[in-house]
Amino acid sequence: MGHRRGQSGRVMKIDKSRIEQFLRAKVEIETLTDAQIACLLKVNTSTASHWRNKFHIRPADKFKRKFKEKYGTEALEYFDVMIRHSATLQEIASYFGFSREYARQVYNKLYHGSYRAHQRQRQHAIMLTSQKANGTSTHSVGEGKNVWKRDLPSLTASATSYR
Repeated sequence: MGHRRGQSGRVMKIDKSRIEQFLRAKVEIETLTDAQIACLLKVNTSTASHWRNKFHIRPADKFKRKFKEKYGTEALEYFDVMIRHSATLQEIASYFGFSREYARQVYNKLYHGSYRAHQRQRQHAIMLTSQKANGTSTHSVGEGKNVWKRDLPSLTASATSYR
């Protein structure tokens, strides 16, 4: 990887550290694909892929970028707000206009775990905190439910449909 022939046929010296920094920024921060990077560098896709592999840089996880492109720039923040306010997967799915199963898959992709296990842990933590604060053993399940509804704009009310 030390040299490359330019368009004029001359041998060009390539600065490995600059290429590595460039690749890391494009893959890890901007989540660009090998093809997009190759286009920027004016090289073949296989060359960009080879360099990325040589520096042990994993391919970009494009899920978040594509989710934002499809459902809006603030879609991930809305998803997170709904999760934090204990929205059900069905409520999340209805809000975005996709299936409950896809809502589960999105949750798993973003949070790397089971939605159900997360909700159980959260309810258990709330119950323990409530017991300690009140000195009682009762807890109202579902307290604060659907608070997210007043904090989020309606996707169906906007001019752009995300379905």
